[in-house]
Amino acid sequence: MVQLGELAEIVSGSNIVRLSESQQDRKYTTADFEHDFYTMKLANPQNAIIYQQSSSMPHMSAAILSDANKEKVISQIFAIIRIDVSRLNPWYLCYLLNQSQMIAHQYSNWLQGSVIVRFSAQLMKGVKIPLPDMTVQQNIGKLYATALYQNYLEVMQANRRLNGVLSVLRDMDEQKGDK
Repeated sequence: MVQLGELAEIVSGSNIVRLSESQQDRKYTTADFEHDFYTMKLANPQNAIIYQQSSSMPHMSAAILSDANKEKVISQIFAIIRIDVSRLNPWYLCYLLNQSQMIAHQYSNWLQGSVIVRFSAQLMKGVKIPLPDMTVQQNIGKLYATALYQNYLEVMQANRRLNGVLSVLRDMDEQKGDK
């Protein structure tokens, strides 16, 4: 086990109240996060990992920033994690932060009695993670990112089918109203 702070630099985002108007226009949103989460298989592994510090959605806390979003301004609800990719696979780390019961247990212990559930950059540095050899990390990370992406594609396809059916039904309803 190794502390995440030994393998990564972790920095919290900025207070959005202090952002200039041009920075507000380039602000990273929760919609950006959701997109990066499901499509992280396509992300450059050299990009930083973004972490939701106050996750309202369990199992959806960390993702690799996409090229489209890596230059956006990060608000204080997020933290940026820059890892040593020679020692830690980014998709593996995302898997751990999103799915590991061991890490969830660490957070739970740290946040007992807290009114505001927020995983600060300082707390994150102390998270203990298992560090198997790089081949194992790569295999786990690849499987995880691929499964998320396949799920995303299936949901998108199902939504297109649903929208097609709804469009046909609306057309039928309009034709019925014309009579």
